[in-house]
Amino acid sequence: MHTFLFQYLPYIAGTLFICGVTYRIAAQGNTVQAYSSQFLSNDSLLKWGSNLFHVGIILVFFGHIFGLLAPEWSYDWLITNEQKRQLAIVMGSGAGLITLAGISMLTLRRFTNRNVVANSNFGDYLFVVIIFLQIVTGLMGTVETINSDLDHYMNLDRWAQGLFTFLPGASDYIADASLPHKIHILLGFLLVIIFPFTKLMHMVAIPVIYIIDFFIPRK
Repeated sequence: MHTFLFQYLPYIAGTLFICGVTYRIAAQGNTVQAYSSQFLSNDSLLKWGSNLFHVGIILVFFGHIFGLLAPEWSYDWLITNEQKRQLAIVMGSGAGLITLAGISMLTLRRFTNRNVVANSNFGDYLFVVIIFLQIVTGLMGTVETINSDLDHYMNLDRWAQGLFTFLPGASDYIADASLPHKIHILLGFLLVIIFPFTKLMHMVAIPVIYIIDFFIPRK
C-alpha cells in the first residue's frame, strides 16, 4: 500500500490534474472563474481571510517548489543542507501560519454567515475543510522536522526529486516518514486530483485563457 500511495498515486494525481485542467480550459472556459461570495456579504472576515490566504498559499507553493525540488547543486554554493532545513522551518512556519489564519477566517465565514451558507454546496464545505487539514498537517510536519535529524528532512527531498526523475523505489525514502508528513502528502494528492473541479481552478485557468485570447483573439 505504501508503494502505491507514494510511488504510483503521484503520477495518477498528476495525470488527472493535467487532463482536468485541459478539459476545463478547452471545453468549459467560461465556467472557471470563482464565484465570489463577496457579492453575498462583503465583510471583514472575507477581506482579511482572502488576503491572508492568497498571500500565504503563494508563499507555501513556492516554498515547496524550492524546498522539495531544488537539486543540491543549485544551492550548495550558497547554503548548506542544514541551513536549508532551518530556512524551511522558519519560512514554512511563517507562511503556514499566515495561510492558516486566512483559511480559518474563510472557514468560519463559510459556516456562520447566513447568506454564504444559503449559497454554499457540499463541494464548498469539502474544499475548505481539506485545505484547512492540509495546512494543519503541514504545520505538524514542520514540528516533526524541528525534532528530527537532517537525514529525515533530506529524504523528503530525495523522494520528491525521485518522482520527477521517475526513479524506481523513490517511495522507500519516506517509508519511515512521520504520520503528519504522510497525511499532508496524501491530502496534497487529493487536492491535486480535485483541483480542476474546485474554485482554485481560476488560479491556473484565467491566466492561461488570457494568454490564449491575447495571441488568438476570439471571433
